[in-house]
Amino acid sequence: MVRVIIGVGSNKGDRERNIIQSLKIMEKKIYIEKISSFIETEPEENADGGRFLNGVIEGKTSLKPHYLFFFLKEIEKKQGRKFPHRRGDAREIDLDIIFYGSEVVKLNFLEIPHPRYKSRYFVLLPLVEILPDFVDPVEKKKVKEIYRELKKKGI
Repeated sequence: MVRVIIGVGSNKGDRERNIIQSLKIMEKKIYIEKISSFIETEPEENADGGRFLNGVIEGKTSLKPHYLFFFLKEIEKKQGRKFPHRRGDAREIDLDIIFYGSEVVKLNFLEIPHPRYKSRYFVLLPLVEILPDFVDPVEKKKVKEIYRELKKKGI
């Protein structure tokens, strides 16, 4: 089993319900060990819709990275997210693989660590809450250090 960190967000419909239902489905293939607090944030990156609820989960899975990716996309579809979709569309649920153990994955449809997590307060703050000493396999820094750097930039 591999430790995975997954970002969870919702800004469309009943956000809390969307998240709870998604976590219940996730438990079929991911043993969830920790769930961060969820924070409410304004949409970023020109995303449509209302305010987001965002958090992260830590879990373990035996799924390989690409199977985990497809499993999470299936959960998004079950929750009502349309595919294909524009990058900034409002979303009933958004599930992103932030880390997959200490592996670095670069496929045409998947990059791990998530390429934009380091600039996202709504990922880093919940991540620091539950795993402050987790080391990014690319940056070779603890996530709490990456979060501090982001705060210094005023984001």
